Amino acid sequence: MNQKECLKKLTEFRKLIVKWDSNEFDSDVKNSTRTNINKNINVITKILSYSGCMKLFTISPPPAIGGYIVRNINALDIIFNPSINFDPIKPILDMIDCAIGVIEEDVEFSTDKIKDITVNENLNDNKEEISNKIFIVHGHDNEMKETVARFLKKIDLEPIILHEQSNKGNTIIEKFEENSNVPYAVVLMSPDDVGNSKENKHNLLNRARQNVIFELGYFLGKLGRSNVCVLLKDEVEKPSDYDGIIYIQFDNHHGWNLKLAKELKNSGLKIDMNKI
Repeated sequence: MNQKECLKKLTEFRKLIVKWDSNEFDSDVKNSTRTNINKNINVITKILSYSGCMKLFTISPPPAIGGYIVRNINALDIIFNPSINFDPIKPILDMIDCAIGVIEEDVEFSTDKIKDITVNENLNDNKEEISNKIFIVHGHDNEMKETVARFLKKIDLEPIILHEQSNKGNTIIEKFEENSNVPYAVVLMSPDDVGNSKENKHNLLNRARQNVIFELGYFLGKLGRSNVCVLLKDEVEKPSDYDGIIYIQFDNHHGWNLKLAKELKNSGLKIDMNKI
């Protein structure tokens, strides 16, 4: 692509981002918009990189919560799964506007010059290694907890189980906060309790322990929903107002292994799929 074609590509992509952000269309249009964005992300990233307008960002947790800091994030990678503390839309639009300005001044700009540039090349040379620690939120099902922990170790991840960590004189909540600085949490919802509304008190449903629901909400707020996965065992009631998070059925045939590994890999963790 020559200068004119690159400018057209950037302008059209900008319109797609603005359209996606407006969220004022039906599901079919939304899906087609998402597809078009995905089709163009790689070439747009290369154009931004070559023009010198590509930037990587650091996502810090809210000060009141604290926790894991994620560095060297490409805003284009999290368009559809933004962090609770970082909206990627404005940074993306700023980078595109910057690139349009640079390319307009360079009449010889061409993608022929960037065909060998890989995504984020030279931008990730000093990228900080992501921790391999995975916090396991669990109830009273020890067999489920141990099975998941063994699987995480098998794929070279370090499961963090709260009661196995040293107390260091801390209270339970202090111990929890200290060990929650992880990039990902796996929440085990096993049918340990029963309950229902007062109107249906004679029709009790299987529920996860209260601590499991609390910690699920904590990690959703701290890590963002793209970094939290819930494993459901048997017929256990899902908590209300938690749509949009990842639920995987925990089965005895280990079909959950591959599904969980894919989610971990998609979040940026290094996973050797051959070890599954």
